[in-house]
Amino acid sequence: MKTHFFYALLILLLTPSTALSNASNFDEIITTSPSWDTFTNKDGTGLYHEVMREVFRQYDIKVRHEYSKSSRSEELVMLENADIMTCDDKTIPPLTMARFPMYQNIFYVFFKKHRIGPWMGVETLRDKEILSQPSFYDQTNFTVPVNVKEVMTGKQALSMILMNRSDFYADDLILIQQSIKENVLPFNMDDFEIQEVGRRSYYPLFNTNERGKQLMKVYEDGILKLHKSGKLKSIYDKWGHQYPDFDSF
Repeated sequence: MKTHFFYALLILLLTPSTALSNASNFDEIITTSPSWDTFTNKDGTGLYHEVMREVFRQYDIKVRHEYSKSSRSEELVMLENADIMTCDDKTIPPLTMARFPMYQNIFYVFFKKHRIGPWMGVETLRDKEILSQPSFYDQTNFTVPVNVKEVMTGKQALSMILMNRSDFYADDLILIQQSIKENVLPFNMDDFEIQEVGRRSYYPLFNTNERGKQLMKVYEDGILKLHKSGKLKSIYDKWGHQYPDFDSF
């Protein structure tokens, strides 16, 4: 009996984990996304850059990032020209979401008080036009009927609100602040308002081909390992972003 147990334990110790086995198939991977302030800065710093590097460094996999608009980033993964679309809240085949998110947050709308009137909660959005960066938001993100109109950038969306050409600009608070920083049109913030309208999680997207499945398993095992060690939370604390509840996924 003891002999059988010894051999069973020996086999278990000598058998590589699924993540390690999958990781051996990769020397370098390509992630892709737009440049988002404090997430994917163009100098290679930011929350998503650092998390991805630390996750895959555990398996000696190098990470290279290509900057592209969200819709183009998804296309690159679909065409197998990139491995991971860094972050999105929804997906379409042949892409799939990983088990663990990269980010959880509240999103907001920026609007002109005189045009909209008193804020009455999310009901205020009913049947109004919502400006969104490409593929960032659609009807599924809102609990009342809205008309989502895509524009090229957050800066363009902000400008349209400032010029009284639309109702709301929806975005992450950090991205709204970034658009305000990039804006060149004069305006008085007292004439405008920012209100919370929803909450969602953002996940890395993978292809459903064999490479994508293996790579997603490596990501999931790697991020869970970092979470349990406490190192992952220190990265989120460093960048001042909310730490997802990884134990709930």
